[in-house]
Amino acid sequence: MTLFEGDYVHILDWYHLQGKVRDLMTMIAPDKVLKAAYCEEVLGLLWVGKGAEALVCLQGYRYRNASKWEELQGYLSKNETHIIDYKRRHGLGKLIGSGRMEKAGDVLIAHRQKEKGMSWSAKGSTALAVLTAHYQTGATDYLQ
Repeated sequence: MTLFEGDYVHILDWYHLQGKVRDLMTMIAPDKVLKAAYCEEVLGLLWVGKGAEALVCLQGYRYRNASKWEELQGYLSKNETHIIDYKRRHGLGKLIGSGRMEKAGDVLIAHRQKEKGMSWSAKGSTALAVLTAHYQTGATDYLQ
C-alpha cells in the first residue's frame, strides 16, 4: 500500500514559498530598498505561477551573499513544477496553503503521540497517520 493512492496534485504552499523568498532576500539584497523591490518583483511573478520568469529576474539581481542567492535559485528551480498560478486558484476559492492540513495533522496525530510516557518510531508514526486518515475518512468502515 502506498501512502497516497489515486490522483493528487502536489503544489508548493504559498505561505511557505513567500516566507522562504522573503527570508533569503533579507540575506541576498544589498539593502532594504532593493529587498523590497526584489521581493515585490519575484513574489509578483510567483503569485501568477511564473517560476521560470522569477528565476530569470533573480539572475539579474545584485547580491551581497552568493550562497544565499544560489540557495534561492536552487529552491525555485527544484520546486518549479510545484509552483502554480496561486492568484487563479485563490480566485476559484481553492486552497493555496497547507494550514488546514497541518492543523489536521496536529489534531489527529500529534495530540495522540504527545501523551505522557509515549514514544514513537518513524515507522509507527507513519502507520498511525495512515490508520487515522483512513478512519477519519470512513475508509475503515469495512472493518466493523
